[in-house]
Amino acid sequence: IASRVGIYTSLFESMVKFAKSAFAAALLAAIPSASAFVAPKTPFLNERIATSGKVDSSTSLNIFAEDVTYGEESRKYRRTVYDFDAWKKHRSQDRFWRNLGNIPNSGIYRGLINEVAAVATISTMACVWNGLTGGYTDFSGVNHDAVITSLPMLTLPLGVFTVCNSSLSLLLVFRTKNCYERWDGARKMWGLMINRSRDVVRMGAQWYDPTTEEKGYVEEGKVFEIDMEERAEKLNRLSKSVWSFSRALARHLTPPDEDEEQFQKDVRERLDPEQAEALIASDHRPNRAMYDIGNAINDLPMHYTRRMQMDKDVAHFEDISGGCERIFGTPIPLVYSRHTVRALTTFLLFLPFGMWGQFGDSWNHIGLIPSASLIAMFMFGIEELANGLEEPFSILPLIGISNKIGVNCDELASFTPFFESTPATFDSSPVPVMATASSVQEGVPKVVAAEEPKEISEPEEVEAEREVTPASPPVEKAAPKFTGDEAVVDALGPKADTPEPLFSKFFTTTTPSK
Repeated sequence: IASRVGIYTSLFESMVKFAKSAFAAALLAAIPSASAFVAPKTPFLNERIATSGKVDSSTSLNIFAEDVTYGEESRKYRRTVYDFDAWKKHRSQDRFWRNLGNIPNSGIYRGLINEVAAVATISTMACVWNGLTGGYTDFSGVNHDAVITSLPMLTLPLGVFTVCNSSLSLLLVFRTKNCYERWDGARKMWGLMINRSRDVVRMGAQWYDPTTEEKGYVEEGKVFEIDMEERAEKLNRLSKSVWSFSRALARHLTPPDEDEEQFQKDVRERLDPEQAEALIASDHRPNRAMYDIGNAINDLPMHYTRRMQMDKDVAHFEDISGGCERIFGTPIPLVYSRHTVRALTTFLLFLPFGMWGQFGDSWNHIGLIPSASLIAMFMFGIEELANGLEEPFSILPLIGISNKIGVNCDELASFTPFFESTPATFDSSPVPVMATASSVQEGVPKVVAAEEPKEISEPEEVEAEREVTPASPPVEKAAPKFTGDEAVVDALGPKADTPEPLFSKFFTTTTPSK
């Protein structure tokens, strides 16, 4: 009996090794040669826009990099920006079959090879073990009794997994939803940065006006001429400073070994040497970039109220920077993420034993192996998707967005007015300032001070009644009576023979109490 047990044990071990080798060979054969296993070429990371076509044709990915997994190494190649052709392909009718055919090339599933292989190995072991302890069918279709009768079969009731399925689904849904909200929030912040960057440079180009810089109004008889070269230089400085903030924040949220060299190169090419070196040497580069934006705004000639309006947009940059740092530095509570991973892994590793009885019609229950592997691939893939979205900045095209901001800001700074317009006038004095038609000389409005308000005296006693010629039908109308400090002042004189204007009874002037 001992010798037979030893023979059966060695036979079982041989079958397990054979099954593992066969599965590994089948898995490698199913995955065709793809870009990940080709010699690297020049990456396109630093180009302005990484389109889906460039991503599909890139061979820069190297999964054999030291201490870098396939999923982590491939994140930089997911920074796609869609164009018209990409959206057309995205909506095409063959997307279902195309995406099914691309499963072997999917970065998500390639990163799950170890997990799926573990579930497939357990499924194979379940088939082999239960075949030895419960009977099996040979290749000729002949059924054989159990080889080992002293050991039980490894099976579990499927109802256990049915009960746990709903709870596990809720865990995955909540985690995926929260991770997507983090990705969506990060993208909205960078979208807001694009809008505010354009707005700051637009206001600087439109409000560049040396006539209202100090006094807030146009001096009488003085004509100002704008030095266009000086204007272009100052607006160019503002545009480059605004770009430097987005580029510094992109570097702030990107690994140093990936972007530091390119960041220093870009900054030195676009900024003045002194400004570039100060930005590179700063500990918190986005803060330094905001300081440079403030200096560029202060150097623009315009009224201080307009500078305040531009500063409100710059304040949004601080909110964007802080929001990105909050997302980057604070993950979803680790206890939630770890519990989800533990529950999912335990569920999938024990699932083959619960599905054993469902494949009695297949040869030696062999259908269990691919079925459990597919379920594991898709369910592990859901958790992998959530994990990839939880830290969104390494998959967002931050450098492409910052370059887009630079192009748009440079274009806005190059705009010049093609018609002569009268500068807006401001005044902070209590007396209102008005430019009248008679005071305009050579297109420059003069400042005309309003007359001092005249003191409204108490009206003398008037007649109690006066004769009025009313419209048809005739109606007698009594003259207004005055009591206390109230008085009606008629600046145009009596209107005995003139019909009363519409709504005139609602307008009265009240003198201040003594």
